[in-house]
Amino acid sequence: MSAFLRRALGYVSLQWKDPIACESCGHDFKCGATLTGCWCMHVKLTDEMRADLRARYKKCLCKSCLEKEVARAAHR
Repeated sequence: MSAFLRRALGYVSLQWKDPIACESCGHDFKCGATLTGCWCMHVKLTDEMRADLRARYKKCLCKSCLEKEVARAAHR
C-alpha cells in the first residue's frame, strides 16, 4: 500500500495510522486526528495555553503530556 493511501486512510480509521513520537516525552503514540475529530479536541485549553504550546511544540503531544501541560498551566 502506498504511503499516500495509508495516510489518507488514517483520517478514516486509527487502524491505518502509523505511530508518531510525542514531541514532549518521545514515546510513540497514534495521533487521533480523523474526519470525526481527535481526542485532543476534548482537552480544555485556553487561548493562552494553546499559544504557549504552539510556541514550544511543532507537532502533536501524546494524551498524557497534553494533560500534564494543562495541569501545569492550572497551577501557575
